[in-house]
Amino acid sequence: MPQPDRYVSVKIECSSNHSHDICVEVDRQVPPELRCEPNAGPGYSQGGGGGGCSIPSSAQLKELTRRELRDNFQESKRRGYVLIRR
Repeated sequence: MPQPDRYVSVKIECSSNHSHDICVEVDRQVPPELRCEPNAGPGYSQGGGGGGCSIPSSAQLKELTRRELRDNFQESKRRGYVLIRR
């Protein structure tokens, strides 16, 4: 059963000024400020393809998200999402 308190709102910003909003499941609870919308499941929620933007694999996204949460937790919480720049 999905645990919505483990779905993190992630924004991937590409070098081509293109961005994707993605919901990533992590293995720990996150504060409400960082959670995805209640009806959002894992995967893509907004943004478009193309633009030379390479989206990491699911495993890479989880690792990048965990790293950002560890290294920039307060800034991510302030923004309301985890920022991953590619």
